[in-house]
Amino acid sequence: MNKYLIGCIAALFCSFNLDANLLVTPTRAELDDTSQRSSVFSLVNKGSSTARYNIYFEDKVQLAEGGYRSIVDDKAVLSQYVRYSPRRVTLEPEQGTRVRMAVRLPKNTPVAEYRSYIVFHQIPLTPVIASKASNDNADTFSLSVTAYMRISIPVILRVGELNGEVMIDEVTDEKAQTSLNVTLIRQGQRSTYGDIELFVENITEGLVHLESVGSVKNAAIYTELSKRSFLVTLSRELKEGTEVIVRYTESKTLKDAQIVEKRIVI
Repeated sequence: MNKYLIGCIAALFCSFNLDANLLVTPTRAELDDTSQRSSVFSLVNKGSSTARYNIYFEDKVQLAEGGYRSIVDDKAVLSQYVRYSPRRVTLEPEQGTRVRMAVRLPKNTPVAEYRSYIVFHQIPLTPVIASKASNDNADTFSLSVTAYMRISIPVILRVGELNGEVMIDEVTDEKAQTSLNVTLIRQGQRSTYGDIELFVENITEGLVHLESVGSVKNAAIYTELSKRSFLVTLSRELKEGTEVIVRYTESKTLKDAQIVEKRIVI
């Protein structure tokens, strides 16, 4: 086996840091330009070993097909107005700390919804370097790649009175009565986020009650998108011809939060 191949094989052996477990609250921060210009994040190391984290902001936009894409120099990002501290923490097991954040808005900041993400990124306690293997082959290196945890939390600032509307568009049978694809449409100046729930009506002793047959929590459509689809897995297979109630409930933290419903037959 040649030296190059040995080095490549060594590089494929990775040790993953499965012990990392950082508890962060809240999982979304919502600010406004009048009464709520600051937030505090609580961190607790729930792992069994000491961990160190870099804290920083990043800007990204939501993609209709899922996931996000990083951006720079966008006018509707919040990071340009943010001040926060600390920017690095080291936590012993079960130790906690707080990260304080505040926004400073210049005069005449345009009415809009601004969003960035605060990131808690675990980093090594000591530098990681590649070392030569202790054998007769001095040109072979032993490499260890460690995967570290990274938590990204949205921080949203609303400037001015922002309106918003949401509706359920298409609901399609994705996989033979085992999942439904629910498409939401968002309109207006603010994002929407909330829970999608699926129900069927059952009648017991003459009384109608709703049975939950699937849900998606924290379904979000941010302002860069007007439409997004969510795959909802059914908790049990439904017979063809079953009527399903599709309900979307916006977060109560949103102004004029809405509840919209649609009935479909699969």
